[in-house]
Amino acid sequence: MNILITGGSSGIGAELAKRLSTKGNMIYITGRSASKLATINSIVEKKGSTCFYDVGEVGNTVDVKRIVADAFTKMEYIDVLILNAGTGSFKLVEEMSDDDFDKQFNTNVRGVFLFLREIIPHMRERKSGQIIVTGSNLGFTGTARGSIYSATKFAIQGMVSSIRQELMGSGVKLGTINPGSVDTEWFSNHDRDIPNPRRLDVGEVVDAFMLMINQGERSNINHILLNPLNS
Repeated sequence: MNILITGGSSGIGAELAKRLSTKGNMIYITGRSASKLATINSIVEKKGSTCFYDVGEVGNTVDVKRIVADAFTKMEYIDVLILNAGTGSFKLVEEMSDDDFDKQFNTNVRGVFLFLREIIPHMRERKSGQIIVTGSNLGFTGTARGSIYSATKFAIQGMVSSIRQELMGSGVKLGTINPGSVDTEWFSNHDRDIPNPRRLDVGEVVDAFMLMINQGERSNINHILLNPLNS
């Protein structure tokens, strides 16, 4: 398989790249840290896959067009697109700045839109492809101090639901994986007051991605919602 992963330098994206590292797979990862991407690239290649990477902002049209063009040049086609890059700011609404708002919507929503716009036509042409967007349980219910982050994740659900209808009969599948808090550095920075037993292990989240990637030919999973046991 040929796989493109955004937000591939750490957390869920990095673990996905590692899990998908098997002989014959080609993996292209993107992120904002060249050093972290280089580290994951090395791990993936040692595990048996060919790996490429590029640094860029998912909300920047020029960066996205360059990354996608490079990915098609290096891999020719993409079987699986994983749109995992995201950011969040958790404050009371009156504490939110314009920059807090713009950064979250630019990364979490515009970033998804830009990659879908670039890659869906190629998948339509091949009549196949699996796209997975990393959403959140906060895309189904809000939480205090998470108003704007939650709004971006609700927006993703609406976008995906609409585009799934546009893709009917095309052979291209699109769904979301929606975890609660995950035991990664990103979630730890935002959920310092939540004890680790209330967080999902990153491997458990990757299991859900693998289920969607490996689903049957006639199956088209809409979304998977994951929460820690007893949460």
